[in-house]
Amino acid sequence: MNAKEKFIFIMLGALFIGAFYYYAMTEDLNRRMDELNLADKNHVDKVLGAYADSLHTYNLRFIGRGKHIRKAQKDIVANTDLIEKNTDSLAAMIDEVSFALENFMRETDKKFRNLGNDLDDLSTEMKGTDRKLKQGISDLEQTAKALEKRLKEIEDLALIQKEKAKAAEED
Repeated sequence: MNAKEKFIFIMLGALFIGAFYYYAMTEDLNRRMDELNLADKNHVDKVLGAYADSLHTYNLRFIGRGKHIRKAQKDIVANTDLIEKNTDSLAAMIDEVSFALENFMRETDKKFRNLGNDLDDLSTEMKGTDRKLKQGISDLEQTAKALEKRLKEIEDLALIQKEKAKAAEED
């Protein structure tokens, strides 16, 4: 396995670790949203149950008594205000979680796009480096062949000169 493949495997491993981390964060946010929804439902049921019970009790005990009716009306208004207040705070919390989740998704998508671009750039660089190395090796091979040819010519030249010297001595 060459360095390029090792690098790619390392990058893939980092991607998997990052994806698992973001998945765990998303699951935590979803779990928290489920808890908030359940708490909201329990709270509304509790308020509505208390409101219905007290209204029924007031209707049975104090029919015709103005003072008690006014108190019941004030309690109804207070319960309505409490419900609206809690509904607004829960809506705000839901909006905050939704906003955080949207930001998280945008940032994650951006990071994955940047990582893809970086991988493409690295691939292009590796191809260029590979091409340069092959060219360098080819140049070295050509130089070696040329040197071998010249060496052979020098050796042949020495033999030719010896032959000429022998021929000159014989003449």
